[in-house]
Amino acid sequence: MTRTPLAAQQWREVVIGHDDRRQVHRTTAFPWRCICALRITAQDGSVWSGTGWLAGPRLVITAGHCVYLHGQGGWAHEIEVIPGANGTSRPFGSCLSEDLFSVSAWTSRQMRTHDYGAVLLPEEMPYGAELGYFSVGVLADHELANPLLTVAGYPADKEPPFSLWSHVRRVIDVTSETLAYDVDTAGGQSGAPAWIEWKTEPVVVGIHTNGSATNNSATRITNSVMASMDLWLQEARR
Repeated sequence: MTRTPLAAQQWREVVIGHDDRRQVHRTTAFPWRCICALRITAQDGSVWSGTGWLAGPRLVITAGHCVYLHGQGGWAHEIEVIPGANGTSRPFGSCLSEDLFSVSAWTSRQMRTHDYGAVLLPEEMPYGAELGYFSVGVLADHELANPLLTVAGYPADKEPPFSLWSHVRRVIDVTSETLAYDVDTAGGQSGAPAWIEWKTEPVVVGIHTNGSATNNSATRITNSVMASMDLWLQEARR
């Protein structure tokens, strides 16, 4: 996530060495169209940018700090969701959030390992039913150590604004609740999907959240994270 126009330093995401990100131009193709630019208006009126991804007809998964901003009043006032954004082009239009979700470990305790949340879309805008959505997988450590990992989102350091950029590398560290990788990212990509090709389809295994001087990292998709997502999907189906 990044503030417009200033970067949110506490959630620093980094380019590691040479910038190897590549712009995605065919944002209307699957799975790129399932990645959404987020324009986040906080309770204090500040405006931020982030990334999310469709996980169901009305559900967009993102970082917890994109929906609940501790330093800006808590729950976002509203989030504009723009699937498949390509600079000034909005091939599928946009909509405003109907509701926001996260977990208490993030909203109450700001735990890095629980930095994930979701945006519920209005009933009249079930983007996932039209565009499709990502599969999500809980994989074992050894299954995450070898495959190539893709992270794609909307970095604020690239022109034009709201252009989609992607980079592919391997995971360099796996813990019980996080994944670390030397994929290049920047502010604005918080909430981006981190996926591998699993049995010929893209499967999200992490939610990109932050970085350090040597790597970037994601909240790993675990059974606990999947359980939260299942509850939010049930809410989206009501």
